[in-house]
Amino acid sequence: MTDELYFQVILAASSCMVATGLLMAAVKTPTDERTTKFTDVKHGLTIAMLLIGFLNMLQIGFDPHGGSRYLGSCIALAASYMQAMIFTNAVIVLISPTEVTLRRVIQQLGAIAVVNTLLVGAYILLPLQHFFYVYVLCIVLYIAQLIVYTRWYMRCYRQFVFQISAYYEEDEIERSLRWLGILFWVALAVGVLSLLIPIIGSRTVDACLTALFALFYVFLAACFINYQLSSPIILPALTTVPGGETADNPPVGEHPDKLMAWIERKGYLETNLAVEEIAKELDMSLRQFHQHFDKVVGENFRTWRIRKRIEHARQLLADRPDWPVTRIARESGFNDRSNFYQQFKRFTGIKVADYKKGR
Repeated sequence: MTDELYFQVILAASSCMVATGLLMAAVKTPTDERTTKFTDVKHGLTIAMLLIGFLNMLQIGFDPHGGSRYLGSCIALAASYMQAMIFTNAVIVLISPTEVTLRRVIQQLGAIAVVNTLLVGAYILLPLQHFFYVYVLCIVLYIAQLIVYTRWYMRCYRQFVFQISAYYEEDEIERSLRWLGILFWVALAVGVLSLLIPIIGSRTVDACLTALFALFYVFLAACFINYQLSSPIILPALTTVPGGETADNPPVGEHPDKLMAWIERKGYLETNLAVEEIAKELDMSLRQFHQHFDKVVGENFRTWRIRKRIEHARQLLADRPDWPVTRIARESGFNDRSNFYQQFKRFTGIKVADYKKGR
């Protein structure tokens, strides 16, 4: 890669990072008490994007031709440590706000500051042959950082899925939020790929990966905005303890009148309702509601609701053969067509298309 092209790619990618950071700074966040850490995430991501963008500009400012391999590698590795810390904490705040505390963030920043001071000090003070060993040690520590963060994230994500499923008892809500899981793995891939810059030390690799990272920051900003739109669904589940009653309430006998009326008007076809909201509407505690289905109906609420939705879908397929499957799914309480196909096959034993042909 020519010097001029290398300079242009790095400058364009860095400018994109800075512009995305400024866009993040301009995004307004809710002022709800539960969104305090959400606002902190926005500030953290804004700082990260601006910092990484300016660090890349600093690199080409000191070394516009990419000639000093070790200087560029030091800057890239130092930025990777900070980037991994900020992005991991940002994703975890979105799925488990209580996990990220000021004390934990300060501890991580302190450890990163020590390692980066060691790296920069070794570059300035030691001969290159001795600096190389410190450099390799810092790469090993960075890999250890990624492993620790991955284990931390996986534990938090399992808890997140449990809370969402316990609050909504709705498969499709879990599916609609899977991008939160994808976000971390994309960020991890970026973290792993960033190792190629200090290890290979190629201008071409540096330029290509820096451009790729700029695209990731745009993706991250889009995910943040998407999360803000989804927060009315996510935040109640994360701030409510499932089954929070302490009393061991007995299940109500048979179907109470309000539950019967709810079933008759096909309330089970309504989507994006928390099971807690349904129980409250029926004048039942959450514990009573679950115990009623487990002990009186004989199956958990989630399974029962899907079964009723599939029964409704089968009736629509018979009565409305001209309707497209997408509409049948939507009218039966399924917002996700692929989930409808999957559940239909699970409960009937045949595919939707084969069922329609058999009619």
